[in-house]
Amino acid sequence: MNKTIKLIFLGLIAFFYSFDSFSYVSRPFQAKDQHANLAVSLYEYAEITNVGDNYFTFDEFLDQENTLKFKPIEGPSTNLGFTESNYWLRLSIKNISENLLHYFLETGRPITDHVDLYLVTEGEPLKVLNNGDLIPFKERSFAHRKIIFPLDLKPGKVYQVYVHYQSDGEVINLPLELHTPTSLVQSSYQKQLFHGLFYGILLLAGAVYLFFYFGIGEKSFLLYSVYVLSVALLHMSLDGYFIQYINPASGWLNKNAILISATLSAMAFGRYAQIYTNVKKWSKGSNKVLNLLLSALVILLICVVFIPNGKAIYYPAVNLLSFLLLLVLITTVLLSFVKGQKLDFFFTLAIFSFTVGFFILIFNNFSLIPNSFFTENGSKIGTGVEIIFLSLAMSNRIRLLKSEKGKLQEITLQKSKESNEIKSYFLSNISHELRTPLNAIIGLTQSIREINKEESIISNLDVIQYSSMGLLGAIDDVLDYSKIEKGELRLEEVPFDLKKMVHQLAATFERQAKDNGLEFIFEEVGNLPELLIGDKRRMEQIIQNLLKNALKFTLKGKIGFKVEAIEIPNDQVLLNIQVTDTGVGIKEKKLERLFASFTQGQNDDKRKFGGLGLGLCIVKALVDLNQGKIEVQSEEGVGTTVSLQINKTLPKNRDGANSFDYAKSGVFDLENKRILIVEDNALNQMVLKVLIGNWKNSSFEIANNGQEAIDLLKVKPFDVVLMDLQMPVMDGYEATTAIRVGAAGTSMSKVPIIAVTADVTQKARFRVLEVGMDDYMTKPINKEELYNKIKKAIYLGDSEIPHK
Repeated sequence: MNKTIKLIFLGLIAFFYSFDSFSYVSRPFQAKDQHANLAVSLYEYAEITNVGDNYFTFDEFLDQENTLKFKPIEGPSTNLGFTESNYWLRLSIKNISENLLHYFLETGRPITDHVDLYLVTEGEPLKVLNNGDLIPFKERSFAHRKIIFPLDLKPGKVYQVYVHYQSDGEVINLPLELHTPTSLVQSSYQKQLFHGLFYGILLLAGAVYLFFYFGIGEKSFLLYSVYVLSVALLHMSLDGYFIQYINPASGWLNKNAILISATLSAMAFGRYAQIYTNVKKWSKGSNKVLNLLLSALVILLICVVFIPNGKAIYYPAVNLLSFLLLLVLITTVLLSFVKGQKLDFFFTLAIFSFTVGFFILIFNNFSLIPNSFFTENGSKIGTGVEIIFLSLAMSNRIRLLKSEKGKLQEITLQKSKESNEIKSYFLSNISHELRTPLNAIIGLTQSIREINKEESIISNLDVIQYSSMGLLGAIDDVLDYSKIEKGELRLEEVPFDLKKMVHQLAATFERQAKDNGLEFIFEEVGNLPELLIGDKRRMEQIIQNLLKNALKFTLKGKIGFKVEAIEIPNDQVLLNIQVTDTGVGIKEKKLERLFASFTQGQNDDKRKFGGLGLGLCIVKALVDLNQGKIEVQSEEGVGTTVSLQINKTLPKNRDGANSFDYAKSGVFDLENKRILIVEDNALNQMVLKVLIGNWKNSSFEIANNGQEAIDLLKVKPFDVVLMDLQMPVMDGYEATTAIRVGAAGTSMSKVPIIAVTADVTQKARFRVLEVGMDDYMTKPINKEELYNKIKKAIYLGDSEIPHK
């Protein structure tokens, strides 16, 4: 009898230690509901072991499993600290329902190098899922910035889950969140709101003060922008956005992004604070310590780039150096009060906010505080508040710089004048810096599209074209909004081809709609007049903004575009334009403020659909300038209809006005006329070479600045000059003035000069005419517009300029 009992016990022991029966004794999580709104933490059901430098295959691990020492997970998001060790985690899940369940397991920090999941169940082959920061994004088991594994659990089955973690020295966090499809979507939306606000603050502050640096030339603005943008890059790396959007192929840059961005942000912030506080003048000791820490950060950055094997030291080193830098800055702030040095109040608040967030980050990285939503995002909250306070401090610095330039009784006038100058320069700089590369992108895309007929390439070129035109529209919206604010928006009154413009817009948006899987219905009621008197660009802008809104807010269904022209007495035409969609619609209470600036139909539309929220504001301003009417009817979840009515005048000599459209025939022939291109930017030179070089009987030369242009005009006759405005040595304004007074010879003093510029401000338009140019066009360059202006300049001698 005793022998029988012993044999039974030995059999039970063998059973429980046999992998085929059950690999470990931890109780399985019982899965039964895949519709829950909240994720479930599985830490209570899991065990983990540290195998050090041993890199086991799964089979090797199974052979060693019963000899390894596993321990329970401490909490819902355990922090393993800075580590290069290999960790193996195990748990089991049982589907106790009668249905196939779909789950998503989130585990590991987004920057963990390798996270591999092995799913084992009786009667099914081993399932292996790979993820991690060093896995190319498209090769991940689930396309998400976080480390997430999809799990399909069959009814009644027990699944053993094994997870292998490996990092190069960074911190490993261990969330074990089991998501339903619903909870995963809701979690993503919540993060999008929080992250959108955080990154929006950083990117806006970085971009704005970078432009202020170009306008003012103050070094602290540049350092501040570098700091803000490097912090944004650091958090994008920590949150997994870097590999998802910037470097999806992974590789060296992705592997080192955290160390590089963390080191750069510490360097930029230390140097910025050193200059901003002017510590060199009143505390040489603090200044020396800052210099030492900045030098150490430079050495660390060099080591990161050129000595890749020390990452286990680099991660804690950058945290430690940043911590010491922060302590020195806190000491500097305290010393400033002791020594009577007045530091900006917002700067002091910024240091305090950053200190709180940084201490949370450091303590969390060193496992001194437990993980939670607050500790995980405390650094973001502290950094976001810090950026807001620093931006206010920088604003105060701008005011201080202005006030130092004049006497007390001249401050108000001086401040207003300088503010306008900065704003004008700022807007001009935005226009020039963004339109210059856009000119190259759009111009070359059009040229390649004309000579290449391969459908796949044309499709890709269309995407580039849509994106470029979208960016160009956003730039124009910002500039136009500034003009609306100052009451400077004006309309041109020249003949333009309405029918051609409408058909081009319909064709463009029909392609975009089809690309989005939408039906596009264009309806032309009656015969549209070819020529009307008005502002073509503004009329086109009105229709574009309405169609772009319809396209943006319509996820399925169709978009309708209807245009009707009704002739009325006194050579007038009533234009009825209607844009309909089956999009998300607008709540009734939102309609009354729909035309306000920075407003969209729903509170969360900006993060869902993007955009500046200026489109309808500008449309309303342009419709009012045209003395027209606009109405919006919408039902949430059904769609929106926008109707507008505008009166336009028919030209008295319709055929004569149409004769200015030389490009209408499609034949571009310069008839051996000589063109002088005055342009300093190599990309813009290339665009003009491609455009004009493809025309028949074309002949041109290029000057890199105004002085070169004058020298060429002295020795060679030219029929037309295409003149850029912003150039080194001698700009377009100075060159035109010199040409008109005879600096290039009497015979060339009246040569037609057309301004071709990225500066679309009203100030630039008026100044072009003041210095004696004959016409004006903006970048990106439109081929037909350029050809028409050159032909008019050649054959009419003096082009018809709307503002002249």
